[in-house]
Amino acid sequence: MVNQWGYLSLITDAYSRKIMGYSFRMDLTAQGCLDALKMALDNKIYQEPMIHHSDRGSQYCSHHYVRLLLKNKMAISMTENGDPYENAIAERVNGIIKTEFNLHTSAMGLEKTQNHISKSIEN
Repeated sequence: MVNQWGYLSLITDAYSRKIMGYSFRMDLTAQGCLDALKMALDNKIYQEPMIHHSDRGSQYCSHHYVRLLLKNKMAISMTENGDPYENAIAERVNGIIKTEFNLHTSAMGLEKTQNHISKSIEN
């Protein structure tokens, strides 16, 4: 985006590699992660218990986020501090989306960026 940062939160099913929930926002608050998690829960296809694996970002440790995980009986798993290899699936998906749509260096506006993200995930 032109002289701006945007933040994409993704929830990916590790088994199918399908992105189950996402949110793109202009801030890095927990709300983006909460929105992605709520979408993923709405799109849930398995009845088996789930494990939520993430890094140790403040968004994933926030009271509201943890409360939503526990309310939905999800086990919580987190990486060691600063080790992207422990969350390889998420890192790979992020890299693919950024590279395929040139999001990390693009001069697209907010609306066009949001449209590209939606197309890449929903198609």
